[in-house]
Amino acid sequence: MKDREPEHNESTDEAAWLDLVARLQDMPADETHGGRTNPDGSRATAPGSGTGTGTDPHEPANPGAAPDSIPDSPRSAAERTRAIFENQPLRPLSPRGPRDYDEPGELESEGEFVPPEPPPFSTGEPLVVLAWMGALGGPVLLLLFAMFWRDAPLPVILGIIALFVASAGYLLFRLPQHREDDGAAV
Repeated sequence: MKDREPEHNESTDEAAWLDLVARLQDMPADETHGGRTNPDGSRATAPGSGTGTGTDPHEPANPGAAPDSIPDSPRSAAERTRAIFENQPLRPLSPRGPRDYDEPGELESEGEFVPPEPPPFSTGEPLVVLAWMGALGGPVLLLLFAMFWRDAPLPVILGIIALFVASAGYLLFRLPQHREDDGAAV
């Protein structure tokens, strides 16, 4: 069976595009969030504004508007650049000064989860902490000796190996001997 490509209805696509353009042009825009101005400084009106029925604010005033009715973009590079930076939706309404700051109470939301402080490292049993240091530090020291101190004395290397074996053995010995539960209950 041969897959067919979806058929595009260009008349429907064009009508949907013109409808979208007309709806976006009819949206009210203030001066800081993308409002268009004429070259003389007055506010520009959207094409077809004032000609709609007035029953629905989202209804396009001129649904079959031709693309020619869309105002031209600024012609010079400086005007195009200024238009890009003036039409930023997230730009603050006014410039912020050194005294314009948010109060700390305003920044915190109510009911926000604050995790508890973790316990300090020094609360563990000293012997267990030393065993972990020996179990983790022994192989690291052997690796460093192999890379940087090739002619390390044999008693030092054997001492590090013995420290690792003793630390790992102590940690294994400290494991619980009996399980508290029988595993998963079905």
